[in-house]
Amino acid sequence: MHMQRLAITSICAIALLSGCAKPGVPGVAGGGGSGPPIKLPCPGKDVKIPDIHIGTGETTVHFVADGNCKVTKFIFIGNGHDPPPGFKQHSNPPSASIDYHYDGRTPIPPETGWVFIYVNDDPNDGNGSGVIKN
Repeated sequence: MHMQRLAITSICAIALLSGCAKPGVPGVAGGGGSGPPIKLPCPGKDVKIPDIHIGTGETTVHFVADGNCKVTKFIFIGNGHDPPPGFKQHSNPPSASIDYHYDGRTPIPPETGWVFIYVNDDPNDGNGSGVIKN
């Protein structure tokens, strides 16, 4: 019994120290996995999504249209990079979801993060923006 508890405690400690797990922080993914989907509200006009913290590990960032619509445009803006350094786009609009792989090695500017905008096909002018940060 002691050995099992020690092994489980050691594994949890290693995961926390490596940055693979960050309990209690929404939108964080790491360790080569994928975090919870980032919802892009639909319908909505000029929606400002709260900052999204993805951690410092390799991960897939999964943006999902939250409603009965498709994302018709999704771009990262600022600093002249789309996608930004360290990100590789895996799915393209128009789609109900857009995925990016983050390498976990390329730092994201801590103050500004990477700003993104999206547009969806909702007839009520659906669009919004947000910021990705470590």
